[in-house]
Amino acid sequence: MADIKSSSSNEEEYFHKQEQERLAAKRAESAAAKVAADREALRQLHHMHCPKCGAMLTTESYHRVQVDRCPDCHGIWFDGGEAESLLDKEPGALAGMFSDLLGGMGKKKK
Repeated sequence: MADIKSSSSNEEEYFHKQEQERLAAKRAESAAAKVAADREALRQLHHMHCPKCGAMLTTESYHRVQVDRCPDCHGIWFDGGEAESLLDKEPGALAGMFSDLLGGMGKKKK
């Protein structure tokens, strides 16, 4: 009789442990999904908004380089790799581009 109770107790313990592991995996999966959803919601909230004033950015092209410009505070923002691409341009084009960006405030697009 003691063997039956011991066997039953071991079986219950085994299934309880299995259930706890399954629940822990579900919780971890749910937490990861929530983190991803929160990250996406923040991205959508801030995507193409000026980091300085929050206005919607507009994309403009200067000498074949795309920049994001804020119409309110006139900030100029580069995406990854865009600023580095300026180093590939000849010195005159680089000066011309900055002249267009800063002097024309968006009027001398090329």
